Amino acid sequence: MPRLAAELAGLTGRGWLYVDELARRSSWRHTPVDFVADWRPFLATDAAVGGVVVASMCRDGRIREAAVQVLSGLRDPVASAALAVRVADWVPEVAGLARTAVSVRTGPREAAAIVPVYLALGKRIRGRQPAARYLADLAEGAAGTLEALAVDGDRACRLWALGALKARGLTPADVLAGRAMRDTDPVVALWCAQALAGPSGDLPALEGQPLLGSARAGVRAFAAGHLRSGELPVQALRDLLFDRSAAVRSVARWRWRQQHGDPRAVYRAALACPGPAGHVTAALAGLDEDHDASLPGAAVPFLTHPSPRVRRTAAQAVARHTDPGGTVQLLVPLLSDPSAKVTAAALRYLRGHALPASVLADLDAVGSPRSRRIALSIRQQSGSWPRVCADLAAMAGADPDLAEAGRTDVLSWLQHGAATSYGGPTAAQAEQITALLATPRLSEHQRRDIAFVAGIPITAAPR
Repeated sequence: MPRLAAELAGLTGRGWLYVDELARRSSWRHTPVDFVADWRPFLATDAAVGGVVVASMCRDGRIREAAVQVLSGLRDPVASAALAVRVADWVPEVAGLARTAVSVRTGPREAAAIVPVYLALGKRIRGRQPAARYLADLAEGAAGTLEALAVDGDRACRLWALGALKARGLTPADVLAGRAMRDTDPVVALWCAQALAGPSGDLPALEGQPLLGSARAGVRAFAAGHLRSGELPVQALRDLLFDRSAAVRSVARWRWRQQHGDPRAVYRAALACPGPAGHVTAALAGLDEDHDASLPGAAVPFLTHPSPRVRRTAAQAVARHTDPGGTVQLLVPLLSDPSAKVTAAALRYLRGHALPASVLADLDAVGSPRSRRIALSIRQQSGSWPRVCADLAAMAGADPDLAEAGRTDVLSWLQHGAATSYGGPTAAQAEQITALLATPRLSEHQRRDIAFVAGIPITAAPR
């Protein structure tokens, strides 16, 4: 029961309503809670709160009513949330008991559990009116309670409390600015930033300029887009052109065009005299996002940059702005890159291109687990029968991870791709498949299915 109570304590308001519905849903996956033979142990005065909550979701109205009476005596957040759910009960006696019990629970700890449930009930017909009355009374009540709700707990609860405080003029600008700068929840941080804006939507310079350095990308983007032109420093806007967030860079480019012209010139200048890796990455991404004519030439020198992040961004810029032949020529060397992320980026953009046979031979010659995995991935994209041959060959190898990757892929092909393999394998491929099918890694049924699709006789598996 302690584990159940912990799980219930982590539910959102909508989560509580969903669990309440699920408890009475009959299906082969979900057994209704009223299949419990005897509810008396769950409704004892010393029963665990989790068991009482389960009883409060039973189909039997008498059991729900008894559970609500027990929950009314428990001053626990989980009990308070469960009572809030029962305010929407379809039996008037149960709903009335729950409504009476919830109405006196206005302390910060209990309200933090009730408010999310009531906010979710606001979108339903049953229980909407008592929920609205409770929220209205709480919003007009003690400011300390609202301040406590605005700091901890469910996101919906915090946003509601912040809105109630703002409606009463109890949210100083410095408090909102501090939350916008450092709040761990990006949605709450953005709400605080938006609350600082005036009726016209513009941010005041005193509070808005510091937001350009917020820890939350959404806040930085909002500040960059809502500071007045004369109050957005040139250097600060230039720094945002190289922000680590693509959303912030997009807003910064829009503002730069409005005030200072084409931002691509700034990016090209940054690449001419490369600085920190983050600036180079942002410059390459900015030129790529703006489809600058200097690509792919401006990105090619950075395919060998010391920073893996720069090499990965350069690979993307090259692949998106060059012809297929150029993509193969420039990105194939990255298949042997020491960074797995760079290799994955190159492989993603090389898929679908005809690669020289020497590429796979070179990867096989390296002999490392990663090079063999890359070679297998390329072969798996080369058509149905090369894919099957490569998977079966991997399963016959000594590398257990590669063998498992081959087995997973050939079974995926058998389920999703075999039906569209209209052409049969070549004679050499059929011979290879016949030899490799004799593997204990496949069941007899799987081997027969592969042989049937390939049109070859089945071979008995070794014992």
